[in-house]
Amino acid sequence: MKSSLLSLLAAGLLMVSTAASAASPSDHNDPRRMSPIERSRYEAAQLKAQRENERRQALERARYEAAQRKLQLQQERKLAAERARLEAAQRRAEQQRAAERARYEAQHRNDHGRDYGYNHR
Repeated sequence: MKSSLLSLLAAGLLMVSTAASAASPSDHNDPRRMSPIERSRYEAAQLKAQRENERRQALERARYEAAQRKLQLQQERKLAAERARLEAAQRRAEQQRAAERARYEAQHRNDHGRDYGYNHR
């Protein structure tokens, strides 16, 4: 009984494995082996999948380009703010130097080259 069950199981396994290995997995979508109706359905499905893929790629490309534009705009704004900060600091430094120069000239406007007791011989 056991041997007949084992031999029956082995025979079934052998039949399943030969049937699975006999047909290549790509044959079920081979347009040369399809009827005209099946071929047109297959081609329509392929075309639909291709259009969907192209649409998805276009959306991803648009999203990526928008992100790049946003990043570039942020960088430009950051550079403009940094440039404005540096220019303001430069203007403040120039104003401070001008004020110091005016203060020095106001303090020494009546000196006329005199050293007031300092002999630099």
